Amino acid sequence: MTEQRARYQAMVERQWVEQPGRHPHRVIHYGFLVFREEAPLAFFDPGVGAWAGTSLFLEGHRQNTANFGEARHATGMLRFGRLTPATVLSLLLPLFVVVAGFASVSAERERGTLRLLLAQGATPAQILAGKVLGTGVVAALAALPVGLATVAIAGSGAVGPVSAGRVAGLAAIYAAYLAGWVLVTVLASSFRASSRSALALLIAVWVSLCVAAPRLGASVAGALHPLPSRAEFTHQVELALNEVGDSHNAQDPFFRSLRDEYLARYDVASVEELPINWGGVVSREGEAISSRIQEEHQRDLVEGQRRQDQVLSWTGLISPYLAARDLSMAVSGTGPEAVEAFRAQAEAHRYGIIQRLNDLHINEIRYENDRAQRLSREHWAAFPTFGTRPPALGGALAARSLSLSALALWILLPLLGLGLARGRLARVGVERSGS
Repeated sequence: MTEQRARYQAMVERQWVEQPGRHPHRVIHYGFLVFREEAPLAFFDPGVGAWAGTSLFLEGHRQNTANFGEARHATGMLRFGRLTPATVLSLLLPLFVVVAGFASVSAERERGTLRLLLAQGATPAQILAGKVLGTGVVAALAALPVGLATVAIAGSGAVGPVSAGRVAGLAAIYAAYLAGWVLVTVLASSFRASSRSALALLIAVWVSLCVAAPRLGASVAGALHPLPSRAEFTHQVELALNEVGDSHNAQDPFFRSLRDEYLARYDVASVEELPINWGGVVSREGEAISSRIQEEHQRDLVEGQRRQDQVLSWTGLISPYLAARDLSMAVSGTGPEAVEAFRAQAEAHRYGIIQRLNDLHINEIRYENDRAQRLSREHWAAFPTFGTRPPALGGALAARSLSLSALALWILLPLLGLGLARGRLARVGVERSGS
């Protein structure tokens, strides 16, 4: 996928350079495509990439949205999640840990061996530590194939250069996340009188934390901070643009005032006498105004999305699944900030190209018989090519203090619970099953 996008980007750049001599304003409307580079670790955790679109058409007078997102062309099964390494580690492996460890302590109680262990001198802390260690080893062995496959793919160079720090960060996130599940599993097993009740409790916890809480958090975020649809957003921008003037209308009050300003500045009586092309000036000023308005609306939209993400971050305090996935996207470079960085950099590139073409219109094209003139194709080769800079890892993690705190609590709270379980284990021997 990365090679395909790079090939298409190179083809677009070649078409730009090879276009014939044209009027600069024609080139503005000719436009060009840019493609969002896929993060090297997107194979591990695609994040929001499936919904973000892969290409963006840049042209004058408007900001378009990215197109050809994978979600738009996939089957309905995509909404249930792709089976990626991140999905396996965050959603399926916890269920495996539950199945592997739900009877770790309760089975000892049911068989009567718990009292025997205590009578032989084993302390409750030693028993619990042994159960945590054993369940943890099983979880580590189950996660090992995913980890080895990830390292092999990342190290092969097939997905591009991968930072060792990002791979280590992913390992730390999922190690902490799975460690929390190991602790919770042993804790539930130590408090329940029977293995059956321990399993039922843990399944309910898994459904609540990994299925129900994420959906509830998304619904609450949408209700608290609703976002306009694509059509509504476009309509809002068009209304705002209509209020500031029409650069294509020579009698528009704003641009009539601008014309008078330029006539006074150059001390001439008409735009025909200006030493620069008045049509290019109007185009440049119109582009500046429309870009400012569209960028203001875009900032409001991004702020709304960030508020929704903040709600989900708070939900992560009760759902470690959300916290782990949020941190996983940040480290993988596939979070919302990566998509917004692409959009912002593409817009900066678009604006720079369009205004450079307007400058050519102002200084290289005469006002008289404007539309019949052309610039040679050599001008197009002097324009810069598009390139993206992904967000820094440190900045992405610094903005996720809530998710980091949630993951820390996910380990700390079960540890405190196991501290209470020590006293319970010291008092109980063999309890009746189901009591």
